Amino acid sequence: MFEIGPIRLRPVEKEDMELVHKWENDFSLMLYSRGKPENMIPMESIIERYTEDRKNDRRRQYLIEHRESGKAMGTATIRIESWGNVRTGNIGTYLDKAYWNRGLGKVITLALLELSFYFMNLDKCEAYSIEYNKRAHKVLETCGFRRGGVHRKGAYVMGRTWNWYFFDILREEYMPAREKLIKSILGHQADEYLATTQVP
Repeated sequence: MFEIGPIRLRPVEKEDMELVHKWENDFSLMLYSRGKPENMIPMESIIERYTEDRKNDRRRQYLIEHRESGKAMGTATIRIESWGNVRTGNIGTYLDKAYWNRGLGKVITLALLELSFYFMNLDKCEAYSIEYNKRAHKVLETCGFRRGGVHRKGAYVMGRTWNWYFFDILREEYMPAREKLIKSILGHQADEYLATTQVP
């Protein structure tokens, strides 16, 4: 398990499948996290994807839990790819709607950056976000991502086409800003986390 600030990330287990199935069939949740609210994934497909992920560690999926209550809040994913010998983590996350607007998106994104750069030594992280998800854009930019491009009219949602925005951050950009960013996002919990990430 990986703990940072108010959250804990742990591997998704088979007993979590019903919860994942519920989230991935939630119309408004998928509207923002997938850019295709008409999702409707059957349980069989959820289990099949889980089984494939267990065989291949290039897709790391985590369940997000609240540290104090232990309640499941959503999922976070790092898809590891290598293009031209550059190791890249494509990150994504979604939160149960009960936990929206609490500033948790920044903490989860920070957690994925820590795992990617501080623990897995990836070279860069990427994220895609649909045009209307302005909250996600702000979270990514707060965490040091830069908007690098636009996939024009790449999604059709609610009767019209929308752009996908591409964001990325390099390890060489993240590491010098790491401590300041952690303190900015975690506040009074930053020292606790920083202490746990140092070799005794």
